[in-house]
Amino acid sequence: MATVKNPIVTCDKCNKDFKLKQSRLKIEIVAEGIERTYFKCPKCKHKFIVMYKDKEIKENLKEMDSMKIQIQKLINEKKDIKKLMKRYEELYYRNLDISENYKSLYGR
Repeated sequence: MATVKNPIVTCDKCNKDFKLKQSRLKIEIVAEGIERTYFKCPKCKHKFIVMYKDKEIKENLKEMDSMKIQIQKLINEKKDIKKLMKRYEELYYRNLDISENYKSLYGR
C-alpha cells in the first residue's frame, strides 16, 4: 500500500523517460460530476489518462484511506486483517471497473 514518490515513466509514443511529479498531474471535467486525471509527456505532449473519478470513486477512495489506517493498526496489534483486506480489494477493483467504463466513454 506504499506509494512511489516521483516514479520514472517512459512515454509509449516517443520513449522519453521522465519523472512523474505530482505537478504534472492535471484534472479536467469531462461530464457533470466526472473528472479525468492525466499527464502529458514533456517531450511529445502525448496525453496519458491516469484515472476517472466520480462521486462513488471519491467515496471509495476516502473509505480506502481510512481502511489503510485500520489495516496498519491491526498489523501493529498482530490481528487478522483478512476481512478488511477483502473489502479494500473489492473497492479497489470496483474503482478500476468504473474508471474503465469512463475510459470507454471519454477516451483513454
